[in-house]
Amino acid sequence: MSQKNSQTQLIAVASITILALLGIIGWLYYNNTQQDQLIEKHKMDLDEAATVKAELEKEYYEALADLEELRGDNTELNAMIENQKEELKKQKDQISGLISSKRNLAAAREEIKLLKDQAQSTLAELTKLREENEMLAANNNRLTEEKEILTEEVHKERQVNDELLTVKAALIEEKDGLTKEKNMLSKKVTRASVINVTDIDVQGYKLKASGKEVKKGAAKNVDLLKICFKANENAVADPGNEEFYVRIINPTGETIQVESLGSGVLNNVETTEEVAYTKAKELMYTGTDAMSCLSWQSDTEMEKGLYAVEVYNKGYLAGKSTFKLN
Repeated sequence: MSQKNSQTQLIAVASITILALLGIIGWLYYNNTQQDQLIEKHKMDLDEAATVKAELEKEYYEALADLEELRGDNTELNAMIENQKEELKKQKDQISGLISSKRNLAAAREEIKLLKDQAQSTLAELTKLREENEMLAANNNRLTEEKEILTEEVHKERQVNDELLTVKAALIEEKDGLTKEKNMLSKKVTRASVINVTDIDVQGYKLKASGKEVKKGAAKNVDLLKICFKANENAVADPGNEEFYVRIINPTGETIQVESLGSGVLNNVETTEEVAYTKAKELMYTGTDAMSCLSWQSDTEMEKGLYAVEVYNKGYLAGKSTFKLN
């Protein structure tokens, strides 16, 4: 009986030992399973972080490549590209810091999306700017070509006009005006068509109460001046009404003028200065020599001395002379 009890006890101990071992084995299996799960989860986290980092590297370097494609000869545009590259580098470093933490991976993905959107927006702006610069450069080149063509045409026109002026030089007495205005075609043509005036004659008269005009030579007796001149033939001038402006300058150098009697101011094309004139005279020019006269009745006593007479046509001095009142 004692032996049977011993066997029973042995079996009981063995059973307990086996159960303990089974418990230990179960606990080890469970713990190993948990460790495997943790390792797998950590591996997945690392894989996800690596994926996010790869996405960041891809977007960053693609953005850099797109920016470099825009680089050219424009200094301002190249500076903007460099500034944008620096901004991209700052964003990349900031996102890399987020990737190191699992809880910030979602935020890192959002930042990568923002980086991509911003890079695309900047790329579009820089592309538009480059296109505008290229268009501006093309326009500048076109304008330069047009300017060269126009310069050549102007040069040819000047050669033609110089030849025309040479042919008609004998008909033009006022060479200073032509020399100053050789750069402008319209002024050259106008100057060539000026009708020169010669044979300028000025006589003084005393106007009697009866209306009779008596020729006088003394200034104190003269209250009427009669100015006559010859408008010379000019093959360039077209027939038609021509306006001549007569300027009488007294011995003290002042222009005799009374606005109510027809005096006014004209522009001297050669000097670009305003010149006062005494009276204007209209003449129907037919293309041949023609005499014309006008009268000036002074409202003040005439001064004695040497007077000058200038006649203008089309803004140019067409002729001049002097007369004397004793």
